[in-house]
Amino acid sequence: MWEYKIIDSNSVEKAGFLKGRTLEAVEAYLNELGQDGWEIIDLDFNMDPTLPGGPTHFLGVAKRKK
Repeated sequence: MWEYKIIDSNSVEKAGFLKGRTLEAVEAYLNELGQDGWEIIDLDFNMDPTLPGGPTHFLGVAKRKK
């Protein structure tokens, strides 16, 4: 049996340039999910190409055993 979680950039702490979400903050958030047993099964990133390193926005789905 699996449980699922919708993940999005609103769960990532804002930091960096103009208080946006940096790549480092996104990686830290995803690593926290992994430590809690969540496995990302789908992730869609939208990055602002005018700002290197962010801000990054994403929406996805994670699962873990119940």
